[in-house]
Order: sequence, then structure tokens, then C-alpha cells
Amino acid sequence: MQAKSILNLSAEEVITELKTSHDGLTSSEARIRLEKNGPNLLKSSSTTGPGKLLLRQFKSSLIYLLVVACLISFGLRDFSDGFIILSILIINTGLGFYQEFRSENAVAKLQKLIMREILVKRDGREALTNEADLVIGDLVVLREGDIVPADIRLVEVNELSVNESQITGESLPVSKTRSGKDSILYTGSTVEGGEGFGYVFATASQTELGKIAKLASSTKRTTQYEKSLSSFSSFLVKVTFLILAAVFVLKVVVDRDGTSIASLGLFVIALSVAVVPEVMPVIATVTLSTGAMRLARAHVIAKTLTAVEDLGNITVLCSDKTGTLTENKQRITRLESDNPELFQTVAIASLETLDEKRKKFQSAFDRAFIDFVPENIKTTANGFERVEELPFDPRSRRRAVIYKNGDKYYLAVIGAVETLLELTKDHRTKNYRKIIKNDGQQGLRHLAIAYKAIKFESHDFDIAKHEKDLEFLGFVALEDPLRPTAKHTIELAEQLGLKIKILSGDSVEVTNYVASRVGLIKPGQLVYSGPEVETFSDEKLGEILKTNNVFARLNPEQKFRIIKILKEHGNIVGYQGDGINDAPALKLADVAVAVSGATDVAQDSADILLIRNDLEVLVNGIRYGRVIFSNINKYIRFTMIANFGNFFALSAIYLGTSAALPLVPIQLILTNLLTDLPTITIATDNVGLEELTRPSVYNIRALMFVPIFLGMITAIYELMFFTSVFHQSTSIKQTCLYLFLSLTGLIVILVVRNRGHFWLAPKLSTQLKLAFTIVLFISVAIIYISITRKLFYFDPVSIAMLSYTVLVSVAYLFILDGIKVWFFRTRLGDSTRENALA
Repeated sequence: MQAKSILNLSAEEVITELKTSHDGLTSSEARIRLEKNGPNLLKSSSTTGPGKLLLRQFKSSLIYLLVVACLISFGLRDFSDGFIILSILIINTGLGFYQEFRSENAVAKLQKLIMREILVKRDGREALTNEADLVIGDLVVLREGDIVPADIRLVEVNELSVNESQITGESLPVSKTRSGKDSILYTGSTVEGGEGFGYVFATASQTELGKIAKLASSTKRTTQYEKSLSSFSSFLVKVTFLILAAVFVLKVVVDRDGTSIASLGLFVIALSVAVVPEVMPVIATVTLSTGAMRLARAHVIAKTLTAVEDLGNITVLCSDKTGTLTENKQRITRLESDNPELFQTVAIASLETLDEKRKKFQSAFDRAFIDFVPENIKTTANGFERVEELPFDPRSRRRAVIYKNGDKYYLAVIGAVETLLELTKDHRTKNYRKIIKNDGQQGLRHLAIAYKAIKFESHDFDIAKHEKDLEFLGFVALEDPLRPTAKHTIELAEQLGLKIKILSGDSVEVTNYVASRVGLIKPGQLVYSGPEVETFSDEKLGEILKTNNVFARLNPEQKFRIIKILKEHGNIVGYQGDGINDAPALKLADVAVAVSGATDVAQDSADILLIRNDLEVLVNGIRYGRVIFSNINKYIRFTMIANFGNFFALSAIYLGTSAALPLVPIQLILTNLLTDLPTITIATDNVGLEELTRPSVYNIRALMFVPIFLGMITAIYELMFFTSVFHQSTSIKQTCLYLFLSLTGLIVILVVRNRGHFWLAPKLSTQLKLAFTIVLFISVAIIYISITRKLFYFDPVSIAMLSYTVLVSVAYLFILDGIKVWFFRTRLGDSTRENALA
């Protein structure tokens, strides 16, 4: 339905037109409409079907090279080689397709996990439903912090203001009404204040946002890390092809034999296939997507692969203490009031909601009152009717409610004790402040209530102007237990080199108590309050932030300023927030984090969603983010050392001898295939804590310099081995070299797993160990099985020669490992060392 045709209708006409009711749709009717019109989802243009994924595998220069090699073999009437290369081409393509298909599925599953829940009225009751299940005719309830899930015609508003910048480009909020042009809410708008009720009249692609296809459809984002890897890979491809072309021409000129150009060309193509790291970007994508799914199982949802990349790079994590260091399970321990029954009655009458299905809007304080207040008082309060309200304002630290009891109206204000004492005149103010301070030092929080009778005549009543001459009813002390894991989590963060900073809205006393208990405050450190932060210059605040980790009584603007200064000092800042007022800070942070129960605005601004609000979950997520990059970098180091070591050695042998080729092309391609197979499981490998003390920064110079140095060592060692078996027959010599290259390729995987000696590295993951063992067995068995031996032109080597090859390979393991450790301990500075093996 068009917005123009519905905005001039009355509420009753809207209900008739949409075939709904004052109580919304029935569940059965909603199901019928959902089946008929489909889910309320904007189709993503980034979705890639299996067919497109398969075709994408043939857009690789590696595949082109294999195709050329296959055609040359058939052209030379070498059908056995041609079919073998064709088989390897199919295996390569199949593996690439399988890995990318899994990656696409992982991203699709993540999108399903971050679906928003919307409050609708169905069957006469309010209930939460998935955004995708909204249908035309649904009666939707919208409040501050929500993102409008569909195009909606309002029928009731309460000081509702909405940001419609996604449609109009205008960032100023628009006040909404029950009729006229301002009675329409558009998909993607943000509710900045008040409350509204309205009927859905357009969903999915029929909404105004859905009609703007290019804006509505999501596009696949390539992470900065993936871009760097792709660029790095392209650079290596160009350099490799240039060197190989020069080697080929030089070989033809030196040998002066034009009759063998085709076979020599085939060898050069095989060598390029063996050395080019074409799958490097794919390995990165697959590792990131696999990591994203493992994070999801650990209650951390990365909304995009970019978020996985950024998560591991966080150096400073800013968070509130409530729900992260504490359990956010408020429990009332004491009530201070001259009239406890009236206090409790007003408290229940002023609750955010009495409907358990509206848990989306229920605070921990409301739940504490529900648990504390006796049933007889709840029954009395249930007869009170809520009329108007002002949501909680973090700046004034209070909210207000107007309720009706019989024919009388009352204004109740709920908030911080200090705030309400300033709005009332109570002779015990001084004594109350002393109690609050003493309680705060024991970690207790407080919530006060003040009220008065009012004359309420219309919905235009200005609550803020009537917040004076209130009667102070008293306050409750609340206990929020520390999480048992909080102290251990802070210790883990320290081991990771991750700084935790608490930006709390609570009092200095309470914040100091919690921070001291978990070890965030060291002797001599202070907890600075928001008013103090306000007086500091940016320079002074920057100096304070270097040593102090805990701040209290902060408002959203002060949190924003702290994050801004932290970023200006070179930190990668993660920020966890859950309210509409946290949105600016979430957008400013390098990595924005929200819990699944946060406002829609906070969730929409976030890169990471936590299924469980616990600092341990987030710190472990950061830890695993670093594990992901450590494993990607293992593959890069493996490629640079093993592949380029082989490249240098075989090129030198190829140029330096006029004898038969050091390896026939299919032997070379086979070696590459076998040694690459275990790297498919590299994403699952275990990583030691010492490898994770710094974020994984992509440093091309460090990644190239050290592995190429070790690759040169590998090349020299391979040349020495080839020299030692040079007197053997051609087939034995080729078999030994194949076996040696296969074994050393596996050995490099062991060497690159950590900075220290390989035997100090964590245990191999089950998947990597299994792949390693299978490939090791196949590599040896293939030269003794009659069929494979003939296919690949091998000769079975003697036990003595096999033992010699294995011993030389084992010696290579210790030599390469020793040089690696020596190099990093003596030849590189600390910063380079960290980056080189990050």
C-alpha cells in the first residue's frame, strides 16, 4: 500500500483498509499473510548461489595455468600426464568451491542470528516477534531506541520523535502525529524519544527504503586485511611470473635446444603453479568465516567478517561495569522510608511494565522491585493506570511517570537519590547522603522515589515543569553481585596486553568498590568523576587515560570524549554500550559492541553482538580474534618459506644442469597439492597465549623479510640434498627429491606455528594433526603403490635411501627451527619481532 493513500485515513479507516483490528492480527491470520507475502526482509545482492561460486573458481590464474598445462600434455600426446593434471585441476576447483560455499553459508547463518525482535500486538496481547515475521496489518509498539522495522501508519503517539535521515538525509528528529503527513514511519528510521502505536502497511521491498534497491540491498564487504592479502598475493604472482619467464628464456638460450620448448614450458608452468599463493585470499576468507562461526558458538556474533578482523586488533576496551563485571541482577537489601507501603505501591505503579512479555523494555531495577514487593501490594498497584511518562534520561539520572488512581492523578519521579533530594526539601538530606556514601563503599547502589498529586487535564501536560515541590518517599539499597569470573577476566586481559577501562554512570564509591575487587585499580590510582573530567583539557585527560582505568558518573558526551582522545593517542578502541545515548560513542569506536538485549539503535550501530552480557565473553572473543589472525599468518609464512624455498632451489637446479628435469611437471604439481592440503585446516590450529599479546597487525615488510630469509635457507638446504643424491639414476633422484620436498613442506608447518622452538608450541589441533598424518602417509605410500608409482613416474627407493631422506628432513626441521629462534632473538628488535610473527 502507498503512503500517500493511507496518511489521510482515520484510525478506523486504517483498520478497515488493512483488514486488521484494535487488538492487531490473530496469530493464524499473521501466518497466512506471511506465507502469502513472504518475510519482511530486504533481499541481499551479495548472496552468491552455488553455480556462481563454482564459476568463480575458474577466474583464477592458477586454474588457467593448470588448464594450459593440461592442454600442452594432450598436445604432446602425453595422455597420462594430461589426465592427472586434469584430475588435480578438478580437485583444486572442488576444494576451492567447498571452502567458499562453507564461507558463504557461515555468513548467511550469522545474519540469521542478528535478527531484531519487534513488539507487536497479536491475539489481543503484546508479544515479541522476529522482524522478518512482521506482516501487513500488524499493530506495532515502538519506543525510544527502536529502529522502525517496516512502513507504519501511526494511530497513537506519546511525544514521539523520529530520525528519518536514511530517507530524507535530514538528521534532526521529526515530531510525529496521529494524522497527516507526519503520521507515517518509514523503515530504518530511529525512534529518538517517546512512544507510538501503528499498523504496518508495507514490508520488505514494498517499503520506501526497499524501493531504493541500491541502498536497501547489502553488498559484500571485503575486509582491509583481505584487500592487503589480495594485493600482496598479486604482487608475488607478478614477480614470480617475471622471474620464471626470465629463467625459461635463459634456459633455452643456454641449452640451444628448441625441440624441448614444449616440455620445458610445461615444467615452468608446473613450477609457477607450485609457487604462486593464489589461494591466500581464499584462505583468509575461509578462516575469518570459520572463526566467525566459532565466535558465535562462544556467544559473540560478528555482524560482518570485517568485525572479526577488527575484534582481534582492539588494544583498549571501554565498558560499563554493570552487567560486565557485575551480574546485573539487582537485589533490594534495604528500604529507607517513613511509609514503606506507599513507597512500594508507587514503585510497582511506576514500573516500566507489568507485562512479562515486554521484557525487551524491562530494567534490572524493575525486576528487583517485582521480586521485593509483597503480592498484596502488587495487587493494589495493579489497579493504578499509567497515563504519561518520560523515559530515563542519563544526564538527569531520573525518569517520571504519571499514573491515575480512581479519579486522582499523581506524578512519580524515580532516579538517583542525590538527584531527587535536590528536587525535594527533606530535613534528613544530610543524613541520607551520609548513608549513601557509606553504602557505596560497600558496593551498594540506590534508587529513590518522590511523588505528588497533580491536576492532569490533557496529554499536553509538561512533566518536566512540574518536577518541583515533590515529597521524598525514600530509597532502596540494591546489591549487584560481582561475576565470579570478573577477576580472572581482568587477569586474562592483562596477559593479552588488552587495557580495560570502565566508563560508568554509577557513583564514585560504587565504581571504586567494584573496580578494586576485580583488580582494575592499583594503589594510588583515583576514580575520576564526570564533573572532574569536564574540567580537564584534552591534553591532561590524555595523560590521565594512560594510567587510570576507571571513571564514574559519566554522561554520554563525556564517554564520547574519552573514546575520541584514546583514538587520537593511537589506540584501537572497542566500546560496549546498550542505549540510544550510546549510539554516538558506538559509531566513534573502532569496534562497537552491544548485547542482544540492547536497544535497536545500539545493536544497529554495533559491529559485535554479545548473546551474553559478560566481560569474559567479550575478552575471550578478542582473544579468539587474535587466534584467527595468528592462523592466517601461519599460512602466509608457510607459503613464503616452503613455496619460495622450492622455487629458488628448483630454478637453480633447472638452470645449473643440462640433465633431466629435477622433477617432472606432474610430480611438482602433486607435491604442491599434498603440502597445501593440511593448510586447509590451519584455521582450527591451537595458538599459545604468548602469541596473542599484541594485536595481529598486517605488516607486509615483516611478513616478507623473515620468511624469505628462511626460504633462502630452505633453498640452500634443498640444493645440498639434491647434490647428495645427484649420482643416483634420474627416476630415483626425482623420487627422492619429491619425497624430500613433501616432507620439508610438512615440516615448515610445524616450524611456523610459534616464535619459540617448535616443541614448545601448543598441541596440533585434531583436524590439523589428522590432515598432517594422512598427507604424510600418502606422500610416502604413493611411491610404493604400483598404480600411482607408474602414473607419477616414481621408482621405489630402497629402505636405506628412504631412511636417508627422512633423516635429512628431520635434520632440516631442527636446523630451520634453530635459525628461526636465533633470528628473532638476536637479529630483530622487539617491535619488529612482534609484528613479524604476529
